[in-house]
Amino acid sequence: MGNLHERTNCDIEVLQKERLQNRCLEILRHYELPKGIIDHSIRVAHIAEFIACGLDTSGYPVDISETVASALLHDVGKSKVYRRQRARNHAEASAEIVAEEGLEELAPIVSSHILDAIITENHSPLTWEQKIVFYSDKIVTHKLVTLEERFHDLHQRRPDIKHLLDAAYKPTKALETEVLESARINWDDLESHWAHYAQK
Repeated sequence: MGNLHERTNCDIEVLQKERLQNRCLEILRHYELPKGIIDHSIRVAHIAEFIACGLDTSGYPVDISETVASALLHDVGKSKVYRRQRARNHAEASAEIVAEEGLEELAPIVSSHILDAIITENHSPLTWEQKIVFYSDKIVTHKLVTLEERFHDLHQRRPDIKHLLDAAYKPTKALETEVLESARINWDDLESHWAHYAQK
């Protein structure tokens, strides 16, 4: 009976996770996010889940469902149909939207995913969920990229934010080391996981 009960609990957790993810996708469509942003968000969520599972297996307290949901909704604030309230950037707008949609617990995670957060004392990613979403967003574009590649690309495309990029690089690298070492994941693991995902 114990095994049956455990399987039932597991089934319930899987069902709840699927419902939450479907709800997030509905929210993205409701706010009319472009397909490119939705695709990016799904890819970020895929990598975020892999890292979160690694942390969970290593015994760290991480909410995998909240991590995945936040990864899916981290850019919802880029919606052109949403009228911002007090938000100063798309991350804060994402926080406003998830709160309005009854997912207040995701607000601190989505609000701290932009590059500025890593050098801003009050918004720096502190929880595992925040760190995972922040990091996953940096290494996923339409493909998996290293932080070196991502920052190089940003330097080329956005010379106007050179000061931010220079200030954010070291703490972002430190966060990468902390997250991957804690999850017992290396870059080869990420690439292998990404390659398997890309083949689907």
